[in-house]
Amino acid sequence: KMSLQKEIFKKGNRSAALFEPRLIEEREDVDDSMKVIEEETEKSNIRSLPTVAYDIQGKAANNSSPLFLLHHGAGYSSLSFALAALHIKNLTNGEFTMFAYDCRGHGKTKTSDDLNLSLEQLSQDLVDVLKAAFGNDVITNREIFLVGHSMGGCVVADAMSRQLIPSVTCMAVIDVVEGSAMEALSGMLNFCRNRPSEFKTVEDAILWSKKSGAIRNIESARISIPCLLTEQETCTNIKKYTWRTDLAATQPHWRGWFSGLSEKFLSSNAAKLLILAGTDRLDKPLTIAQMQGKYQLMLLPEAGHMVQEDIPERTASALVDFWKRNEKLVLPINWVNVWKVDCIIDNCKKPSTI
Repeated sequence: KMSLQKEIFKKGNRSAALFEPRLIEEREDVDDSMKVIEEETEKSNIRSLPTVAYDIQGKAANNSSPLFLLHHGAGYSSLSFALAALHIKNLTNGEFTMFAYDCRGHGKTKTSDDLNLSLEQLSQDLVDVLKAAFGNDVITNREIFLVGHSMGGCVVADAMSRQLIPSVTCMAVIDVVEGSAMEALSGMLNFCRNRPSEFKTVEDAILWSKKSGAIRNIESARISIPCLLTEQETCTNIKKYTWRTDLAATQPHWRGWFSGLSEKFLSSNAAKLLILAGTDRLDKPLTIAQMQGKYQLMLLPEAGHMVQEDIPERTASALVDFWKRNEKLVLPINWVNVWKVDCIIDNCKKPSTI
């Protein structure tokens, strides 16, 4: 039986808006954005599957509107798409359903094996969560736009290559390319070692994310960073905050995430969009395929790796425009053609009702 739990943004997280004196005067605008996101998201559904509890941000209504499924990257959470989802809603007048969840080992999701982050497992999780939220027929009867950032891009590409979700119309991968990702694997452990392992306050973590360039948009950082932390108490009863996800512990799965990504992405029958922060991330297979018109490439050099957080409005606009160009069309019946056919076949008999 599925249980529901309200409260997506805990009130304590709002203190993130007060972490630096020079930003205090921005607090009113940030609070307004948070209020809108709270109102639009309305609730967090804790969906229980066997040995798994997923945090699904927002509504999971069963209807026929197009469904945007947003999968976050390693070490992040569904809230990395919070502002982008808000802009998508505004651009579409609420006609689309936005759906995001914390994958296993991240955010509020709890499983019996949080370290099982193999690509196969994550892809199956995606399907299981989708069915749990919208019903088993969602994978065949609903128009779906799969969007994945970084590791999440690997997950959606893998799910498409294995034909796990036949009803997907469009797919977007954000800032991940097989060639450059495989080359960067040797430096990922250094990244894990060099970033702070703990913070005294949530505000310190938000400030670090901004100063380090991890997230360039302070408004987005205030929303997404708190969910990435776990509160702990030291032996002296002093609180500290550590990362919810131990990125270094996921190392056994890194190569599996990125290996074969280009082939999986290009082999999909869905309309394909690749959003990158720079051309240096484009490998040879993708370069050739792009020149052949096999997918659409969008470069957003003003963003860092967290594209959807750094420039959420631009990201939302790109996704909505791509969807509108590639959504399924229901063509009206051409009665002139029907009449011509009837004339030939039935000697000018009036067309019957179709």
